[in-house]
Amino acid sequence: MEHVAKMSLYYDFYGGLLTPKQQRVFSLYYMDNLSLAEIAEEEGTTRQAVHDLLQRTEKILERWEKELSLVDRYLKEKRAVGEIKEGLEELGRCLSRQSEAYRRFLSVKKKVLDFEAHLEG
Repeated sequence: MEHVAKMSLYYDFYGGLLTPKQQRVFSLYYMDNLSLAEIAEEEGTTRQAVHDLLQRTEKILERWEKELSLVDRYLKEKRAVGEIKEGLEELGRCLSRQSEAYRRFLSVKKKVLDFEAHLEG
């Protein structure tokens, strides 16, 4: 997974556990795409200080993911739901001619889609 995407996911899951300054600097760098120099100017500090803070923050997020594996579990569940959806679509095409079976299939499909929406929420 690309580093920026991975860090963004880690931040989505664990960002609330960071200090306000870590959150602000991380967000400016990863979400707003500001350079280290731009962040340093905005924060009234040096480029090196911003770099060091980002490095420490990344290590903190990586440590939490290593210990809790929330992002890994989320990605596995998302892949599993995608595979189930594909299987349901195929099954739906097979059952479309059998009304009662198809009605039950649609009920199960709705539950899977609702669960997927819950994961994304």
